[in-house]
Amino acid sequence: GAWDKLRTDPIIRMMVMAIAFYGMSTFEGPMMSIKAVNSLSHYTDWTIGHVHSGALGWVGMISFGAIYYMVPKLWNREQLYSLRLVTWHFWLATLGIVVYAAVMWVSGIMQGLMWREYDEQGFLVYSFAETVAAMHPYYVMRAVGGAMYLAGAVIMTWNITMTILGYQREEEPMPGSIPALQPAQ
Repeated sequence: GAWDKLRTDPIIRMMVMAIAFYGMSTFEGPMMSIKAVNSLSHYTDWTIGHVHSGALGWVGMISFGAIYYMVPKLWNREQLYSLRLVTWHFWLATLGIVVYAAVMWVSGIMQGLMWREYDEQGFLVYSFAETVAAMHPYYVMRAVGGAMYLAGAVIMTWNITMTILGYQREEEPMPGSIPALQPAQ
């Protein structure tokens, strides 16, 4: 049924993940407009994480799914070069954007809190340079997440190119793609 299709079809899984990111970004945007939240998040990496979860999570994933769906039809191919590569792309892109966005949310909250920390005389406790230095580990993790997402896109490019050129990879069915129990005759 529908659950087996979702569990076994990586293109559908990618589109469902895109919808999840759309919902998350759509919820987060209005939440960030609340005055108390906005006073903390404004001008921080939290906003960057929010924008990228929408752009890469929603727009990127739905575009990837649409390309995977349309290319075999546009070039009259029986199927994609490799569904295993679609699965690799899905997991790299999903984990990459989750790492990227989550790290930016956490670092943005840290930034906002550091920028509003005053001492007893009313002076800022942290200089701008100190906040930038504190961001270093988050920027490293952001780069890791971005590299994972990019690696998925490179895999997609290879898969689509091979599909357009007419190649088809011989693949064993992926574990779990064939239901263990068959309906009774």
